[in-house]
Amino acid sequence: MAYGELNCTKCGEIKDESEFYAEPRNTRRNGKRTQCKACDYLKNVNYRNKPGVKESQAKTRRIWSRLNKYGFAPGMYEERLEEQGGVCAICKTDTPGGRGQFHADHDHDTNEPRGVLCHNCNVALGNFQDNPEILQSAIEYLNKYSEVQ
Repeated sequence: MAYGELNCTKCGEIKDESEFYAEPRNTRRNGKRTQCKACDYLKNVNYRNKPGVKESQAKTRRIWSRLNKYGFAPGMYEERLEEQGGVCAICKTDTPGGRGQFHADHDHDTNEPRGVLCHNCNVALGNFQDNPEILQSAIEYLNKYSEVQ
């Protein structure tokens, strides 16, 4: 093995150092990982393709996100959705839209959790900047032009 080359512990091939990701804690291998980039990639692909992994990772991400971004404690999302009868708090649809999940709505100023909304209502509130005055103007505008017909 020449200088600047490493042996991959997975495939057993001797490869250039550039074929290995950095691993600063590994001082015996000049700060490089023990598996080459190709083997590391295959390991990750195989793990992600195991049955149930994607679903459990997505669920874990949603729970973390609802807690840390929106203040929804574990179980609060489900409680709010149940209190709302399994529908959007605004338009009452039972179809969440978007990626198939209702959205955990929160106050952007205080970060306090509010309710559970469908994709369209969540986006609409965001576009109206959570401002009741703008929403009231939108209501007046719609009422004005619905009377014309």
